[in-house]
Amino acid sequence: MGTEQKIRQIIDISWASFKNKVASGLFNPENEKMMQLQFAQVLTTLSSIYEYRQNESIKILLEVPAYIKGQQNKRIIDIVIQHSENGIIKYFPIELKCFRLLTRDGQGKRGAQNLGMYDYWTDIENIEQYSILENYSFGTQLTLTDDPYYVTGNHSGKQTSVYSTSSTRKYVTGILEHSIANRIGRIELNGNYSMDNWEQIEIFNFIRQENNIKT
Repeated sequence: MGTEQKIRQIIDISWASFKNKVASGLFNPENEKMMQLQFAQVLTTLSSIYEYRQNESIKILLEVPAYIKGQQNKRIIDIVIQHSENGIIKYFPIELKCFRLLTRDGQGKRGAQNLGMYDYWTDIENIEQYSILENYSFGTQLTLTDDPYYVTGNHSGKQTSVYSTSSTRKYVTGILEHSIANRIGRIELNGNYSMDNWEQIEIFNFIRQENNIKT
């Protein structure tokens, strides 16, 4: 089994487990930080099972800094799977988004969904850029939400149509550009992405993307 195939299996199985734990209430990630810690826990539990040789090591790293070409400020990657064997190290970056409908105290709805959608596509842009860094391989973006707006909302306005995450949206590529809040409002995607693979389990929706940069 090749390294990339192995890491994909780890992510696949961990994501399936995580989704079902969230949907059943065994996990209750109230924000992205909690999602990060809980998903990292699942990855850590599974990763050692995939260490098949004495000199092979799979580690789960959190909050890993990285510099993207053309950007002065470093980015912080939510989770990185580090695979080491025979002195060769490969990094597999994972970005996360957790869009909850209610505030943590459950007393009101969260807002800023349009900004959340913008941040989603920023994650996709980031995993593309991470994947071309030295010693890095494919990047993954994982999102969960119990807010139906992200999946089935009416994203017909100029701003929302540009950054829409609706399940009806397909073939997202190229430049996404529109001013939004205090963000630059410009995202450049080299790959081609579809949002039609949202998966609903109980009240939650989940989606996974992997960078697919055109060559």
